[in-house]
Amino acid sequence: MSLKNEVVEKLSEIIGNENVITSDEAIRIADPRMVRPYAKAFDYKPEHVPLCIAKVSETGQVSGILKYCNENDIHVIVKTGASSSEDQLLVVDDRTIYLDAAPMDKILEINTENMTVTMQCGVALAVIEGKVNSMGYTLGHAPQSLPLASMGGLVATRSIGQFSTFYGGIEDLVCGMEGVLPNGEVFRIRPVPRRAVGPDLRHLIIGAEGVIAVMTEVTVKLFAWYPELMWKGGYTLKDFETGLALVREIMTKGYKPAVARVYDKVDVDHHYGSVRLEENEAFAFFSVDGPGAVPDVHGAAVHEIALKYGAKYIGTKAVDHWFENRNKNCDTIGTETEYKKFRETKVCEFPIEISSSWDEIGDIYQEIKATVPERIPNIAVFGGHVSHCYVNGTNIYFVASLKIDDPDNAHEEQYSVMDAICDVVLKHKNATIVHHHGVGKSRVRRIKEELGSSYPLLAALKNTFDPNGIMNPGCLIPLG
Repeated sequence: MSLKNEVVEKLSEIIGNENVITSDEAIRIADPRMVRPYAKAFDYKPEHVPLCIAKVSETGQVSGILKYCNENDIHVIVKTGASSSEDQLLVVDDRTIYLDAAPMDKILEINTENMTVTMQCGVALAVIEGKVNSMGYTLGHAPQSLPLASMGGLVATRSIGQFSTFYGGIEDLVCGMEGVLPNGEVFRIRPVPRRAVGPDLRHLIIGAEGVIAVMTEVTVKLFAWYPELMWKGGYTLKDFETGLALVREIMTKGYKPAVARVYDKVDVDHHYGSVRLEENEAFAFFSVDGPGAVPDVHGAAVHEIALKYGAKYIGTKAVDHWFENRNKNCDTIGTETEYKKFRETKVCEFPIEISSSWDEIGDIYQEIKATVPERIPNIAVFGGHVSHCYVNGTNIYFVASLKIDDPDNAHEEQYSVMDAICDVVLKHKNATIVHHHGVGKSRVRRIKEELGSSYPLLAALKNTFDPNGIMNPGCLIPLG
């Protein structure tokens, strides 16, 4: 009996034949966002495909499948929303299954006294956010992938939301969870406000990209929601560096706008036709959430600081445009519309997000903007913006449009841009090559340089919890 037939037969015993997807066509089209959409436009065929897709609907099924796979050297990649951008879902060998937890989509409890929501990992973010919005609440987590993402993937990749400067990242929102180890053992972490019982075990799973365990259930915070009270303001600035200084002062003075973004001219010209900037100018905008007078008070402070830095107030039209269109690209991801555009233009647009402390971020930005286009001559557009700010630093989200003539080489050409950015970032002591998309199987090539003397801790965690190496091989831990 072939390996595929053997695996399918056993998994069918665990979850039922109807939940084991085996046809080549079904596997190929299971989710067009799974890997490398540019190459898919040109009928990309991956070197390796999963043996099957196992659809699970409860924790016991996950446990049974992992136990079988662990004992039989079958590799497992978990997926829910499948909006991954860093090849987390790329299959790297011929003995892998997809564990599809999207059917685990039950909202288990909305507790408005404790201000928490407990749900299975396959719950779509758009569904739960819409549900709590109708009750006057928000999760406070709004990544650009909101229309596509599910809770499991958000936790696994250490996701960030567009309003993170106020609400925090997913690591600030997760209170507790249930999960399954590779040997099939189920564990639970209580959803408490805070604890000091040893290290925070949540962080073994948050950001682990499915290489240590499968998270099956999660409890996250809930926030009161006041969209009708939101303050907004848009500004033009002398240059991008002024924008960095402006945002730094806002954050270090103790103000926490929900949105604080600064765009360089290239990024503005590419995304905002209505904002006209002179050479080297920048565009910044802010929003403030909160009850009562909070938005107006904090908004007035943000406005005063902006004027101090020579900003010109331009109203809210461009800010409203961003709010209305911030997730629109999700409408075309993995569709024929996107593929047609790729085939016609031969241009692939993709982001690379990094972060650093305030004293280094300006130098990093300048060097990347100066050196990457020289190193990668087929870059058509290369801009950047600040989108997630902290008291001790900020991120920069670089957006590259790359002219690619050979679809088979598209991934390596994209990686060459990422690699050039990493070269600059890794020269600095207070900077990281990944802010929120995760390492996946793309930037994993540089993970040992990034982590340095702490890398053995990660390797030891992987070896301790997954000694047989069945969980998402090639992700977080480089192959070979």
